[in-house]
Amino acid sequence: MRITTIFVSLLVITSAAFLAFGCSKKAQSFGQPITESIVTPIGNILSNPNKFIGKTVKVAGKIVDECPAGGWFFLKDQSGNIYVNLHPSYIAIPQARGHEAVAQGVVKNEYNQLSVIGEGVELK
Repeated sequence: MRITTIFVSLLVITSAAFLAFGCSKKAQSFGQPITESIVTPIGNILSNPNKFIGKTVKVAGKIVDECPAGGWFFLKDQSGNIYVNLHPSYIAIPQARGHEAVAQGVVKNEYNQLSVIGEGVELK
């Protein structure tokens, strides 16, 4: 009887640990690792582009629109939204509209549109 109780207790503890840690959704990474520690608000880039053009930034927010093939997306935070172009880095991400994402890349002004040339992306 005591062995059965111990066995059942271990089974319950193991199952609970598996559910808590084994089924958690992990972030997916694409391209280069994200190394910037500070997230730059998108509104800061949009309101003062000359300060950021040519510099590497880390931006975070929700994907609100995206390329069907995964080569670009628009990322929105509380301060604005920005185009993230993955084509120059030969990166593609799966369909992730509505998901939170972090992107790192160089700010460019291409075709009169500010964008981040994405070098690395994490989907959450």
